[in-house]
Amino acid sequence: MPQNQIAHAKSRTADSHRPMYGVAFLGYMFGNLVLGLFHLSAGRYHYLFVHSIRQIYFTAFQAFKLVFFIGVALGILVVLPFVSLGFTDIDMLSSLMEKVLFHQLVPFIAAIVAIGRSGTAITSEIASMQNQQVMEMLLLEGIDPHHLLVQPRVIGMTISMLLLTVWMFAGAILGSSTIVLFVDDVGWLQVIRASSAMLTLFELGISALMMVWFGIAIGTIHCYYGLLSTDTVLAARNLPKAFVRSFVSCLVVITLFSLVRYG
Repeated sequence: MPQNQIAHAKSRTADSHRPMYGVAFLGYMFGNLVLGLFHLSAGRYHYLFVHSIRQIYFTAFQAFKLVFFIGVALGILVVLPFVSLGFTDIDMLSSLMEKVLFHQLVPFIAAIVAIGRSGTAITSEIASMQNQQVMEMLLLEGIDPHHLLVQPRVIGMTISMLLLTVWMFAGAILGSSTIVLFVDDVGWLQVIRASSAMLTLFELGISALMMVWFGIAIGTIHCYYGLLSTDTVLAARNLPKAFVRSFVSCLVVITLFSLVRYG
């Protein structure tokens, strides 16, 4: 690598440790992604569509079994202690599922799965491109790396968060309903109807908005740390940083939404 490129990489690495530089670069990257949506040609639209679908397939559909099983386990673990104490009223258990599972655990666990499975993959993939100087080649050809590499991953992650939440919701309803059916003389339709009654349009809208926020935060943060990883050492250091930052951002978001719901 030429000496001027080495010096540039070292300068950028040093700047990345400054909080103001990190905030400014992250803000610039996100703003560039949003503006890029309004300047799509036919070829770029096709590329964005295809690669967003690939990200959705990897993040949401390939993780369907894992997320659904986690949802079943959460439904059982939340309802089982109350059933063992004699609380078998369907309406009470449905309210419990709404407050604990649908508002808190399911969205947050789905976000953690997405961070650990797809977020780290995004950071590693973009870091590998950085090491191979793909970004420099794209810039020399007049192509914005944010539009080509970051945009479809953020869009795909955002849509995937909505799907992951639906998978986990379904698993949680199945798990909790199975426990209730074992201890009370009710039918499947009664349990499902009671659980569905708690999911109002307002609550569904709040949950959807929260998952969109999760997806944007996770995708942007992991792409950001991938772009900062100019060598293998930085890539190894930035992977856990990206995980922690995404985790904390999702924790802050779900706390804010909980304050809106119950405040």
